[in-house]
Amino acid sequence: MPLCRRFLTALLLLGLLAARPLPAAADTEQVFAHLFVVPTALADGSSALAAAAALEAWLAETYGGFTRLGAGVGGWKNETGQVETEANAVYLTTAPRDVSKDIAARLAGDFGVRVPYVLVLPAGAFTAPKGR
Repeated sequence: MPLCRRFLTALLLLGLLAARPLPAAADTEQVFAHLFVVPTALADGSSALAAAAALEAWLAETYGGFTRLGAGVGGWKNETGQVETEANAVYLTTAPRDVSKDIAARLAGDFGVRVPYVLVLPAGAFTAPKGR
């Protein structure tokens, strides 16, 4: 339940931010929030710490930052109908466009994720950071 509670808290915060009065149109840009899970182990079972550090550096460089919401466990039914689970960390980053395909490609390539889970939410218009 802690992961569900964190997810709902993040959605609530995004909703509250989206409901704020908008600044002048010239100072705002549309923002998309990307919520995604990153496994704590690579496909071969080894630690994903180095890959996660590289991902965080890429997120900071490419999108200006990230939020690691914490550890969790994800589960799904595989092709044979069996439930698989894996430990993961939940991340949030924003961008002025939908970059879910870029994030999914990074998760597949660097972590060996077969089916990356990237949720994209339009987060409204926010004041654009200076110099961006």
